[in-house]
Amino acid sequence: MKLSFDQLKSITFGAARIEECDEGVNFFRFTTEQEEMYRSGTRADFYKKCLSSAGISFEFDTDSENLTLGACEAPGSSRNYFTFSIFSNNERIGELTENFCHSCKKIAVKKYFSLGEGKKHIKIIFPWSAKSCITELSLDDGATIVPYTKSLKMLIFGDSITQGYNAVKPENSYATQLAAALNADAVNKGIGGEFFHPELAAMRDDFEPDVITVAYGTNDWNARGKDKFLDTSRRFYENLIALYPNARIFALAPIWRGDHKESRDVGSFKNVGRQFEALAAELGHITVIDCFDFVPFDPECFSDKFLHPNDLGFLHYGKNLADAIKKELEK
Repeated sequence: MKLSFDQLKSITFGAARIEECDEGVNFFRFTTEQEEMYRSGTRADFYKKCLSSAGISFEFDTDSENLTLGACEAPGSSRNYFTFSIFSNNERIGELTENFCHSCKKIAVKKYFSLGEGKKHIKIIFPWSAKSCITELSLDDGATIVPYTKSLKMLIFGDSITQGYNAVKPENSYATQLAAALNADAVNKGIGGEFFHPELAAMRDDFEPDVITVAYGTNDWNARGKDKFLDTSRRFYENLIALYPNARIFALAPIWRGDHKESRDVGSFKNVGRQFEALAAELGHITVIDCFDFVPFDPECFSDKFLHPNDLGFLHYGKNLADAIKKELEK
């Protein structure tokens, strides 16, 4: 039994929109307006990255004993690999994974999975590194399919670390862990290399988020001037507060990076968090969480020159951040 477009839509989380095409079903985490902003921007790689399926998943209950997943993948990052992770009753039972060759524009993949007998909860986590078109999701003929229900709606803004660089398993990215910990339907707006982009914060999604996290700052500190950083961070939060006045907004001061002791035009790395604290005091509606030590200062936790966490580093980041946000939400 191949699931229909409506059935796929009913079990999808983390997507801003879903569209049918000749190949199958495409899943997007940006609205058409937001996507057009990146399409017409000065950096073509930002547009490619905004098409990736970071944070998108299927989640449902079924009594099917078998599952077939087919996809057509296109590059959605600067990394050449992608992975779908498949879970049954919270146990990882397999993956659908492949590498792009140097000149690949698309690659088709398909795999069968045995689910075993009885009712089970299925979760399929999409790649953060690729644009995903689902060509097939099939269950046994006559099998039940019951969409899952989430407790919260959430927006997650950020840069490469938020998009998922360099997690090998997509479930290990901090954003995916956070969404799971809060049982949230979370749309991941992370884009590798991104800065505070006030125009993005002025473009509404078609739902009212309960929680918003914002994790820019490390690129702003490293590559933007002080005046630009102060202006764009202020306008981003002003726009976000105006758009979603009832949401809990968390400003995430960036995690440790290997060159944090150096000085930039912004000043010390800690000045990023100080700017967030100043904005929170002035604007209200913002809770600042200092994430500096959420990933151990250990080469075993980073993948490239102490900038991007690896899977182990992300596990620390995700748990520590989820604990901190849960504590704030309980107040």
